[in-house]
Amino acid sequence: MYKAAALFLLLLPTLALAQDRRGGTWREYSEKGCVGGSRCPDKRFRLALEDRPVIAVRFRAHDQVGETAGGVLRVKIDGDTIRGYIDIPRAGELFTIDVEELRGRQLVFEPVANDEVEISDVAVLYSRDNTIRRIPDRRGGGGAGGWRSYPSAAGCIGGDGCKKNGTRITIPLDDRPVLGVRFHAHDNVGKRADGKLRVRIDDTTIGWTIDVQRNGKRHDLEVENLGGTRLVIETANDDEVEVTDVEVLYGRRGDYGNNVPREIEHEGGCIGGSECGGRRNRIRVALRDYPVDSIRFYARDDIGTRAGGELRIRIDDEILRDYLDIPREGRTFTIEGKGVMGEYLIIETTEDDEVVIRDIRIRFGEAIEDED
Repeated sequence: MYKAAALFLLLLPTLALAQDRRGGTWREYSEKGCVGGSRCPDKRFRLALEDRPVIAVRFRAHDQVGETAGGVLRVKIDGDTIRGYIDIPRAGELFTIDVEELRGRQLVFEPVANDEVEISDVAVLYSRDNTIRRIPDRRGGGGAGGWRSYPSAAGCIGGDGCKKNGTRITIPLDDRPVLGVRFHAHDNVGKRADGKLRVRIDDTTIGWTIDVQRNGKRHDLEVENLGGTRLVIETANDDEVEVTDVEVLYGRRGDYGNNVPREIEHEGGCIGGSECGGRRNRIRVALRDYPVDSIRFYARDDIGTRAGGELRIRIDDEILRDYLDIPREGRTFTIEGKGVMGEYLIIETTEDDEVVIRDIRIRFGEAIEDED
């Protein structure tokens, strides 16, 4: 009896690990995968999922295969991307991705960059409830749409009290038209009570200056079937605002009407070399498979002692311009998009030298059909 009790005590931590405070059960997978580059045999690593909603995915990944250290992963459930860009450190790291109770047949890991990544210790947190929680809406967001919550987007922004978090919350959007946005906000932070917010999808404002109450309230915004790549909630003045319970109402996939964005912008950044973040050698902008007409940006190479900055511009794996020489004094470049469609625009350095990129503007047009 004492041996049985001792064995139970030894197993108790292991049994506890199988349960999760979010009400689900973790299932661990023994399979391992290697994707990307020239030394890994597979283009994708797939695992069969149970027929239950997924709450979270956990895995370990490292980039110790091959000579380069530029491994990047995309994680999907069937065709739905749950994390589009994960930079994999050479020494490895344990990643956990929250999933909004999505059901699917396969968990898919695929490389974003042409570099090897090894994946192991995969675990999936399944919901105990066998139904997917979708909130119906009278505006017709059913089918492939519906309300989707973004719990990780909660945060305090603006003012002196929340300046470490910046002045905006940015949420990547699904490839579906947006019918509505709702969130809770309060201004019970700091001494002032003058918090104001602005809400936009890409560069289209859907909520002009919103006055945030000290005690808070829920804000509901109607959206006219608008497509875009990111939802931005930002402060409109220098005062703190706490934002929680962010939700987006999606319509059916592909039902955009005439609301595909004509142009999107990205602020850019400093990439490459040792003075621009070391390993950060690329800028990535979500395109959502819209056909690209042109890409315009300003670039300069006046950081550091070298002046050998060169850029590669590509959409997914299709290169639009390679070894683009960036002058030290800077200039504005326009690259033809040729109607290429893809998931991401990637601007990356081809040399170990710093390049500053600003004011990226991507214009969309019509896709060019392949000739027979």
